[in-house]
Amino acid sequence: MARKDLNQELNELICSFQDQGILDDYFDELKGLQDEESPQFVTNTITTYLGGADNTIAELTTNLSEPAVDYSMVTYLADKLKGSSLSVGGSRMANVCAELCDASEANDREACLARFEVVNREFLTLQESLSKIVQLEQAIYDDKE
Repeated sequence: MARKDLNQELNELICSFQDQGILDDYFDELKGLQDEESPQFVTNTITTYLGGADNTIAELTTNLSEPAVDYSMVTYLADKLKGSSLSVGGSRMANVCAELCDASEANDREACLARFEVVNREFLTLQESLSKIVQLEQAIYDDKE
């Protein structure tokens, strides 16, 4: 597939994710930081985000399965995940993380578990979306070589 077609496909994909609310306009700003000197900036940023988010979700899973939940740690981890999600334009993910923070600050175990379930679902959606972007970014990069 020609580079122009791949770029067009990538732009349409990003617009689709933005229309669905999965990504916000901050993703465009992230994309704008990529240039000839750092052609894989977006791919590297997404890969770093996904790895860190996986680790944070694993820590949340462990913490929320303990008999005595450490709510301050849940709040910290949910806020950390919210911030990193915002850094890649994942506004919907950030919003559900904020809801988990609120439930944790209220020391409400049932609400935390319910919100965490939503966080997990939203993360899978964001992860799948960002992975598609990485695949196209990599194809574009490989096509230039």
